[in-house]
Amino acid sequence: MQELDRPPVSTGIAGLDDILRGGFTPSRLYLIEGNPGSGKTTLSLQFLMQGVRQGERTLYVTLSET
Repeated sequence: MQELDRPPVSTGIAGLDDILRGGFTPSRLYLIEGNPGSGKTTLSLQFLMQGVRQGERTLYVTLSET
């Protein structure tokens, strides 16, 4: 299946999926950045939980610089 034929991957957040026309485009790299408390971790965990619900393996990595 060609990349363009693959359906979007749900973010796990219905409203965001609507904005993104179904979710994230497969095989793309996304950088999620923002101020503390803006929802980066929440978005990441919702996305991972959606993958778990669909039987996919997931990995969560977090790094911090001060």
